[in-house]
Amino acid sequence: MNNELLHHLEQRINEAVEEIGSLRKKVAELEMQNYELSEEKNEISNSLNQTKEQQSNWESSLSQMLNRLNQMDDKP
Repeated sequence: MNNELLHHLEQRINEAVEEIGSLRKKVAELEMQNYELSEEKNEISNSLNQTKEQQSNWESSLSQMLNRLNQMDDKP
């Protein structure tokens, strides 16, 4: 009886060790995926900020041109 119990416990321990190894591998994969997604998010965020800045510059330039045109129209 004692040997059977020990054998059963040994099996359970081995299964638990395998499960822990599998979970560690999955965690490592998820951490890598998270890192990659974070890098991609940063790239997209930087691109979006550049686009917003460019749009703001264009709007400012257009506004300046319109102001100049309006000034020219106001002059006799």
